[in-house]
Amino acid sequence: LRSVRTPRPHSYYALPVCRPAMVRQRVANLGEALGGDVIESSPFELWMLQNESCKPLCIRKLSTEEKHKLKSMVDDEYAVTWLVDNLPGEARYVGRNASRTGDHTHGFPVGILAGGRYYAYNHFRIHLKYHASPDEYDGYRIVGFEVEPHSVARETGSSRFPIPCPGGSPFQLADQDEIAYTYDVRWSESPTRWTARRDAYSDVAGGQDHWFVALRSLMNALLLSGMAAMLLLRALHHDIARYSELAGTGDAAEETSWTSVHGDVFRPPRHAKALAASVGAGVQILGMSA
Repeated sequence: LRSVRTPRPHSYYALPVCRPAMVRQRVANLGEALGGDVIESSPFELWMLQNESCKPLCIRKLSTEEKHKLKSMVDDEYAVTWLVDNLPGEARYVGRNASRTGDHTHGFPVGILAGGRYYAYNHFRIHLKYHASPDEYDGYRIVGFEVEPHSVARETGSSRFPIPCPGGSPFQLADQDEIAYTYDVRWSESPTRWTARRDAYSDVAGGQDHWFVALRSLMNALLLSGMAAMLLLRALHHDIARYSELAGTGDAAEETSWTSVHGDVFRPPRHAKALAASVGAGVQILGMSA
């Protein structure tokens, strides 16, 4: 869960959603760890080329605290990012306005605020695109992933499942104490090759996230550089003041602090190029395996 209004990310399961019997976390690489991304398993079941219609997921009771938390995340414009085969899902909206039909964004919001009322998304239409090339490889490759969120109010009652789908009115948080989650799965063939499957993301709306991440990285770099400069200036100021004091008295100054090892620090080691290549490769391997 990420927001363009606040830099604090949240786990998807911070929301009142369906959870698998055991949540497993994938080992994050260096980029995911620095970005604060946590990739966790989900209860959704997707089978290759097998379509599903209104498949029930679970029914969750909503406490007052969970409703308030969901409303605050809607206000902060938190968006959910799902992954299928390391491909982030695009949110697809089909609105009443023809000019907005088919708009795509990175991820989808947890809910929507309309007319002073909060609505939660509880039905998801998952559209998966695949590419097949029997002359080059066996099987199929996923080249597209879209999610179309819907808010659907249902009567859960005592008979739990099956749940009527789709419903008529949207799911309003203030009027419901239980939320039922369902999803559809649609597969379609695409001419897009696997090597070009990420090209479509460059045209997706909602690019503020990239500017926000770049600005955050720049601020972190400036902060760390400023701290290092302050420590260096403090050490230099102390040594310069000491040498000035000793020079005024005419006494011989004994090398102290960093000046006593400056010869060793700035002396190039043997086989410097081999050492730099070994250290660089080791750091890269350590970072990717962490």
